[in-house]
Amino acid sequence: MIDLLFLQVVGAVFLLLYAIRLTGQGFELAFSSAFDKAWSSAGGSRARAFAAGVAGTALLQSSGALVTLVISFAHVATLPLARSLGIVLGADIGSTLTVQVLSFRVHQFAFPVLSAGVFLYLWGRKGKVRAIGQGILGFGFMLLALRFLSEAAGDAGRIDGLRTLMAQLQDSPFTGFVLGALLAALFQSGTAVLILLIAFAKEGILAAPAVLPLVLGANVGGTAVAFVAASGLASEGKRVAWGHLAIKASGALLFLPLFPAALRVISAFSRDGAHLVANAHTLFNLSLALLFLPLVDRIASLLTRAIPTPKGSVPRGQPVFLDREHLPVAGAALGQVAREIVRMADMLQEMQEDAIEAIRSGDMARLERIARADDDVDRLTREIKVFLSTLGEGSLDSGQTQRATAYIAIVSDLENIGDFVDKTVTDHLRRLGERNQRFSEEGGRELVAFLTEVGSLYREAVSAFVTRDRNAARNVIDRRKEIGARERELRMAHIRRLQRGTPESLESSAAHLDILSSWKGIVFHCVSIAHAVSQMEG
Repeated sequence: MIDLLFLQVVGAVFLLLYAIRLTGQGFELAFSSAFDKAWSSAGGSRARAFAAGVAGTALLQSSGALVTLVISFAHVATLPLARSLGIVLGADIGSTLTVQVLSFRVHQFAFPVLSAGVFLYLWGRKGKVRAIGQGILGFGFMLLALRFLSEAAGDAGRIDGLRTLMAQLQDSPFTGFVLGALLAALFQSGTAVLILLIAFAKEGILAAPAVLPLVLGANVGGTAVAFVAASGLASEGKRVAWGHLAIKASGALLFLPLFPAALRVISAFSRDGAHLVANAHTLFNLSLALLFLPLVDRIASLLTRAIPTPKGSVPRGQPVFLDREHLPVAGAALGQVAREIVRMADMLQEMQEDAIEAIRSGDMARLERIARADDDVDRLTREIKVFLSTLGEGSLDSGQTQRATAYIAIVSDLENIGDFVDKTVTDHLRRLGERNQRFSEEGGRELVAFLTEVGSLYREAVSAFVTRDRNAARNVIDRRKEIGARERELRMAHIRRLQRGTPESLESSAAHLDILSSWKGIVFHCVSIAHAVSQMEG
């Protein structure tokens, strides 16, 4: 009997872990783009970041899943550390809602919930509906696992040795704390351990004094998932992981001296052992929010100093932000691509500045830099396209698919801009230098002015992409005719110099006209980027 009971408990625990993962993945797929918008627009408000964390965990049914998302976005987007910590504190509160619901005898609704999840997952016409169905299906499995655990706990309660072991935990709070932390770290889920505690406490196996240390340990050990998510990432993600651990551990250390008083308060509001677990979890995380939310700016400052950004540099042609080994959910992965695109855009801006300076001063060393940068851009383009192809259509909702398509188009436009800069300016200036020829003084000034104007349009297009500002994108589109008219004026001015017989103009005519034409082509690609931005969802 004991062997069968052990297998039932182990099987139920594995089902529970699978259910938590399934729920998180489904709701991540359905709502990750909404999280992106909410977090990006949270401004500097701690309260709004905190509320976003609460709402996010209420949707995902897993604070670990949400913290993983936060780490991914902190790594790939401009999500300030203080705001990330505010979201994490909110996520911890959101997790208490799930535990509170499960502390009631809701496992009797496992099969209706499973039925609803299966119906949406199999017959939903839209990807988002199927993703929600997957999340509901996972929650149904969670209820089913709780049902199996409750049944197993009832049988286990009749085993004298287990009752003796559980009774000893009430006299050794430190042992209970360590056990809870180890189980949560092993399962990579504090929520799973809390559900397990609910099942055992519901049957009276866990005494009240043993509950609080186990709950505190589960909260601290549950932060292990953050370190798994942050492994291999840059310092931004690691700061969130260490901040989460520091807040949980500090709170547990502050809570333990208040153990007797806290136990009396929690017991007074708890009908049974299951509610004791849920209320202890809620009280602990509410206390963390009240204590640490006002201090997130200071905590962020300490973490930034303790975990500095590495000074080592990655080769320019290699991606810095793309992380295949720990590929996050689709929304975060697209955020990684966006950040890499901005890095590529910065490289291209340097190429344009080098081109302008090479025309102005005749500095031939700039040409080698342009050629090397173009090779780096080409390599980075391939890496980004390969990374986007690994996402696959099955993991993207319609909005994310649209973003991925737009990113591919934008990367192609940027690559073409790099080719225009390299193939025209570099080749022509090198040939002029070999022949000891140069642009006329007036022609050189006109080229520098035109290239500077095109560079300004390019920066506007990149800025529109970074901010997803459709008004800025429309401004770029509207400026196309203006710059086209300017290119025609400069072409006619050059022709007039040819008619006057200006020697330098005669020598550099092919280079002059080709550069004007090519940089007009750059304008076309800037407008193409702006069109892609204007067509992306929010």
